[in-house]
Amino acid sequence: MQTAGMFVELNQGHHPDPGLSIHDHITPEPLRDWDRVVAYLEGGHPLIDMMDIEDDPLDPGRQTMNGCSMLTDGDWLWRYDYAYYVRRHHVGLPGEFLQLIRARHYIVPERSYDELFAAGEEAAKYAFGLNGGVPFTPGDLG
Repeated sequence: MQTAGMFVELNQGHHPDPGLSIHDHITPEPLRDWDRVVAYLEGGHPLIDMMDIEDDPLDPGRQTMNGCSMLTDGDWLWRYDYAYYVRRHHVGLPGEFLQLIRARHYIVPERSYDELFAAGEEAAKYAFGLNGGVPFTPGDLG
């Protein structure tokens, strides 16, 4: 599953490799269809819902809520606050993801329980870390 919006400046258990900076993804102008893209991002299937508050790395006076929550369309995985960064700061999307959203006419497809369960397992790695959020020490290996 491909990921989007999981920037190194945002707190989460694990980041995709290579790590991407949000500062490198700001576009000079908003997307021409930003409102429909944001609606798509906000309409993803929720996989992990977390209650958290995080500082906005692009505007230190602002905070986002539930940013670490994870959503999917079955092909891509993103954080809940990705829509906020697209809307407020003109953060861009990977070209392939944006093309897919437009090809789907901004409608998140239905997915089966099994598909969403598998996506949830993938999302857990990013939300909680590769060790599932359990503190790890080398002595744990026995």
